[in-house]
Parts: sequence; structure tokens; C-alpha cells
Amino acid sequence: MKALFIILALVVPGVSWGEVLFQDPTGKALSNAIADLPKKDLEESLPQNSGLQQYLMGLFYIHGAPEFHVEKSCRKAVSSLQNAWKNGVSDAAYTLSTMYYNGVCVSRDLEKSRELASESAEDGYILAQRMLGMAYVGKKWQGLYSYDVDKGVCWLSKAGNAGDRESAGQLSDMYAKGKQVKKDEKKSFLWLKKAVFNRFEDDNMVGFRALAESYEKGVGTEVDLIEAYKYYDLYGAAGMKGKQRVAKKMTQEQIDEAIRQSQEWQKEHNVQVGGGFIRRAN
Repeated sequence: MKALFIILALVVPGVSWGEVLFQDPTGKALSNAIADLPKKDLEESLPQNSGLQQYLMGLFYIHGAPEFHVEKSCRKAVSSLQNAWKNGVSDAAYTLSTMYYNGVCVSRDLEKSRELASESAEDGYILAQRMLGMAYVGKKWQGLYSYDVDKGVCWLSKAGNAGDRESAGQLSDMYAKGKQVKKDEKKSFLWLKKAVFNRFEDDNMVGFRALAESYEKGVGTEVDLIEAYKYYDLYGAAGMKGKQRVAKKMTQEQIDEAIRQSQEWQKEHNVQVGGGFIRRAN
């Protein structure tokens, strides 16, 4: 239950005060908090009339939550979320924005969706920042904002720097392909690393192949065969061909060092990756 009451207060100069209850774009923090809730007397177990209570109850009312004995009620969902937003909960503003955009429990209203998304993003809520960024570059949320690459890059950068893998990955792809922005391999590699290594997903291995290829070919960074081998190894069996290729250019000492670093990373993150090691012939 302690996790429910850890609230990160973000103050943004020139805009309203806002509270972010669950600043985690993966949704894990919110899911874990809900899992910790008692299954009975839910409303009484939360601080009465608090932004936290209003926000969580608003979420439950949208579709209903039988495990908490909460029946679906669009009226109560909207009312609870609006009250949470009045109490300064930026999470609630974002949720309402998505509801107005998609017409969930309310009539579709892009103007209201736009207003709420902007206010939540200004308060520092990562999902809202991603929403604005993707909308401005035309990747998602079509029609929410007029196409504006500069604004899109600005908001995606804010979200990416705050730890959002999807925003950082989008920027990496844009700079790699030179679409919508000037091609820049160094910026692409920078955002790739931020997508792979972020504070919300410290065991994210999805981008390891791209990292390995960048180090192998020197795309956006210096050629580093030890790093290339390490990330091909961490990519598992799918990285075997990459390891075979780079091993031909490496000394045994370099291969051993890459293996050591890979095993150290696996131990630190409590994972085990298959694929086998490649060693040079004597």
C-alpha cells in the first residue's frame, strides 16, 4: 500500500501545479498499485476525496472492476476523473484526454482532448508528452494537433529524456531514416541508447540487435567489436550469426572480454540468455 501514496509533485514554471501519481509509461507502477489494493471496501481504504481515490475510482468505473465490486458507470467515471483533475492529478487529465479523443464514456471532442493533453504534458506527465509528440509528427492521434515536426521533436525529446522508450525509439528511427528530420546517425544512436536503457525498463533487450549492428559497423558511433559481440550475445540465439561474423575480426582476448561483460550484465539483471559462445580456432 505504501506505493500508492508516493506522489511525485512536478512544478513547471509558468503553468499550473500538477501531481503525477504514477509516472511510469509502461503502466507497471499503476498495475502494481492496483494489485496491492484490498478487494473489499475499496473507497474506504483510500484517502477520502483525495486525488488518488478519485483517479483510481474513475479508472475502475470506465469498464467496471468486478474484483473490487465496482460496476461500470460512465457518469461516475467522468465525474471522478474530473474531480481528480481539479485536485491537480495530471494522470487524470491525460486519461480524460484519451476518452474525449476516442469517445469513451463521452461524446468525441478533439478540442477538450487537446486542452487536457496539453495541460497534462506541461505538468510533466510522460504519456501526455508522448501523445503530443506523436500527434505533431503524424504517427498517432491523427487530427489532435496540426502537423509540426519541430514541436513533435520537442515533446518526444522531453518524454524520451524522462525515460519513455517509445518516444526515444521514434526519434532514433526518424534520425536514422532522415524522414521528417535531417538524417543524423549520431543523434539516432543517442536516442537508440536512451530507448534501450531507461529508468523504467532496465532489462529491456529489444534494441540489443540494433546496438550490436551500430557498434559493428560504426553507425553513429565508433566501431567497437567487443560491444558488438556483447550485444549480439545478449540478443540470444538470434544473435549467433552476428557473433560468428564479428568474432572473425577479434582476438581471443577481445572475445573473452565481450563474454565476461555479457555474463556480468545477465547476472546483474537476473536473466540467462542462450545462444552459445564463439571462440577463435587455435
